[in-house]
Amino acid sequence: MKIITTLLLVAGATCLMAEDSKADWFQWRATTDYKTESAIDMSDWQTKAAGSEGRIKRKDDALTYDGKPIKIWGLNVCFDRGCAPPKNVADLRADFYAKNGVNSVRLHKYADGSGWAGILRQGSSTEFDKAALDRMDYFVAALKKRGIFVKLSPTFGSLSIAAEDYDNIPYAREFGGKPSGNKRLKTGGAAIFLSPELQDMQIKQTINLLKHKNPYTGMTYAKDPAIMLVELVNEESALFGGLMGHMQKRPTMRKMAGKLFTEWVLKKYGSEEAITKRWGNGGLNKFTYEKFTNESFADKSVLPVGAPWYWDPVQIQGSQKGKAPRLLDSAEFLCELQNAYYERYSKAIRKAGYDGELMASNWQAGRASSHYYNLYSDREIGLIDRHNYFGGKRTSSSMMDVPGGGMISSGMQQVADRPFSLSEWIHVFPNQWGVEGPAIIGAYGMGLQDWDISYMFQNSDDGKYSSQVGRDQWDVTAPQVFAAFPAIARHVRRNDIATSKDTIHLNVHYPSLAKAKISFEDKTQQAYDIKSFTSDKIPAEMLLVSRVAVNYTDSYKDTKAHSAKDHMKYGAIQSATEELHWFASKKQNDSYFTINTDATKAVVGFAQGKEHELGKVSIKTHSKYGALYLTARSQKGTIAKDKRLLIVAVARAHNTGMSYDGQGKMRSKGKGPVLMEPMKAEFTIKRSGKPTVYICDHNGVRTDKTIPVKNNSFTIDGETSKTVYYEVVY
Repeated sequence: MKIITTLLLVAGATCLMAEDSKADWFQWRATTDYKTESAIDMSDWQTKAAGSEGRIKRKDDALTYDGKPIKIWGLNVCFDRGCAPPKNVADLRADFYAKNGVNSVRLHKYADGSGWAGILRQGSSTEFDKAALDRMDYFVAALKKRGIFVKLSPTFGSLSIAAEDYDNIPYAREFGGKPSGNKRLKTGGAAIFLSPELQDMQIKQTINLLKHKNPYTGMTYAKDPAIMLVELVNEESALFGGLMGHMQKRPTMRKMAGKLFTEWVLKKYGSEEAITKRWGNGGLNKFTYEKFTNESFADKSVLPVGAPWYWDPVQIQGSQKGKAPRLLDSAEFLCELQNAYYERYSKAIRKAGYDGELMASNWQAGRASSHYYNLYSDREIGLIDRHNYFGGKRTSSSMMDVPGGGMISSGMQQVADRPFSLSEWIHVFPNQWGVEGPAIIGAYGMGLQDWDISYMFQNSDDGKYSSQVGRDQWDVTAPQVFAAFPAIARHVRRNDIATSKDTIHLNVHYPSLAKAKISFEDKTQQAYDIKSFTSDKIPAEMLLVSRVAVNYTDSYKDTKAHSAKDHMKYGAIQSATEELHWFASKKQNDSYFTINTDATKAVVGFAQGKEHELGKVSIKTHSKYGALYLTARSQKGTIAKDKRLLIVAVARAHNTGMSYDGQGKMRSKGKGPVLMEPMKAEFTIKRSGKPTVYICDHNGVRTDKTIPVKNNSFTIDGETSKTVYYEVVY
């Protein structure tokens, strides 16, 4: 790989963030024409109905379909409008998604309520509104018909109680008064792990759907192989901290927790004396600040204590050191409490006839012992799933600035013997750099790290592109994101980017967690949904080099230290496969990466003034920022042999009148129509024959306009072509 730096003027961080003139930006004009032949169309990649070859199955750490590996590149839809759209919208969406390479949809929060909040019948927590369920049935059938699989994610978190179910919870009044009409009583985070009655309700809700026969497919949800994955609980963990609040506020739950924990700890140690010896001065009635007093083994009122802050190594080795044995016992107990619910829930789903893939939850619980207990609990059920976001108020921040940071650092939670999914992620508005998200996740996550599933969050589209940027703070079908899907979905689903042959392991011995003994120090930064992860021995930068995974070992093993500095080449962090190069800069908004495979070549990020020799393709970009792809069009194609190649060039998108100040902070949101920032780049493709390079419209359909080609070289210029799509035809 050869990099040539030209004498083009490259804007520094401050200059780059200054407001640009938009005189050369062009209006986004994609339509709902999904039938005309198009250079970007991927609907022919899924010619058969989803599940026609059986179920997607887990084999070790991968997913397979019809005996072959499969990658899932999808998105989320939420609540009633997302999961149960009008039937005409359902068909438009299914066509729209299939054309742009989406092969699965996560139906999320469809059972959070009734009306706008979901498809439940008013007043019920477990039964569905017939009209709303019929719309979701139709949507599922429409997706299935076009080869798009479905994941079921029923609720946001712990179940809310509807009026008809209030009296089924003996202690419901401890959560609040009886709701009426369409109102529902929230139970709060983690309540479900302590409440058999709430568990019964959640299980009944899921089983009612699984046993429901979809009239448009002729199959129950349980038996339909198009339903590829069922999620038990969204963004919940018994170890995250919610249970502390319930034990403090709700007498019945406090009593239940005391009985369960007292019996558990007596069984573990055999006697009160043994427990007292183990806990020392941090034993009974020492958590007065938490209002955990009057505890006794005789009354079975000894409570599990802890939350991520308590279990953090800084506290376990510091302010909570004297209480550490009881805190660590509490963490182990809560893990087993969580496991018991997951196992009970899973058995009910299997009994209902569903034999597809399951996953527990997608949340984490701090770091160190509590985190690895929680991750182990998820591993016991099935594949590992996580959530992460980037941006929001950090409008000027780019994931390119921190190698291995941001959403890609979620890979530090991949487990060696399980498939891995990132089911919620996106650059949160008003961050401007949205296209880098799918570019990085697609290349380094789904490619080098060998992740199996991606569901970008979220969508409430009408089967077409969003009419303005920032319609929602999370918006997959905003043009600066979704317009890149035809290139990224191709290389993900075709497995263009190889997985590193070797996996670097973060070794964790489950029994040693009870002593807070881990062979490395993990580091977590979290602002609710926005998180980053790393460790002292295997820093997140190593995610740019080799596959990284947590390895639960049979005995305690050290974790070998690694450094990305040992993998520098051409001034970049080079992947073990030599297909990916990350060019990190100390300046803000000045880094980029390249992809060099047989079927896809790309330059992504802030790469103005750089020329890259990517095998027999040379790309030089004249634009400050963007994602620039050259990819084979066909399912098994390569750039050297395909007769039709696709170029995708996506940068930023702004509303008309939208503006940012010199620090990247949004001054005005503006309104539609959406304007696209043009990209300019030079390509040289060294292969026999002279190509014709067509300018395509925003649906990817060829126009009658072409670009001159001389000596296998040509220049695309979005300012004059006013598009992001080009087709190279041999």
